[in-house]
Amino acid sequence: MTTAATDTVAHMSREEVERRAAEVLREYGLETVPIDPVVLADRLGIFVHNAKFSDDNLVGMIAKRGGTVTMLVNAADPPFRKRFTIAHELGHYFLHLQEDGDYVDNEVNLFRGSGDETTEVTPERRREIQANMFAAALLMPEDAVQQEWPRVRKIQGMARRFNVSEAVMGIRITQLGLA
Repeated sequence: MTTAATDTVAHMSREEVERRAAEVLREYGLETVPIDPVVLADRLGIFVHNAKFSDDNLVGMIAKRGGTVTMLVNAADPPFRKRFTIAHELGHYFLHLQEDGDYVDNEVNLFRGSGDETTEVTPERRREIQANMFAAALLMPEDAVQQEWPRVRKIQGMARRFNVSEAVMGIRITQLGLA
């Protein structure tokens, strides 16, 4: 795993991560849900490939070498998982990958609970939590979720609207204090 993250980035709050994801969506013209993380990767010139990993627990990776950034996602994963993995890897790209390096993520890294950013955790774990927060904010932008929730009022309907799993949407709804 890369050590390109700075101490400033390592201590970003949830609000700062949310703000960065919102800036990215505006900057790249992705303000209509459902957000397609592959479109964002394409606009960034990041090559996204399906891969068969030798370790079944691997779900994705992003690597930066010079001017080239490549992302791999587990070809066997269902579409919702791939979308979240791509958004998670984009979180590493925007928050942590300032220099050449890579992040290789397994099931443990992408567990859906984002934790409490004030809890003492290793710098590596904190970066994974931040990448999960970024992925959630990218795929389920706070303003859009708050706008849709009063009309829909069901996790299943919200998950369909944002093209994410019900589990991820349930966490996001709770996180935003809507349920």
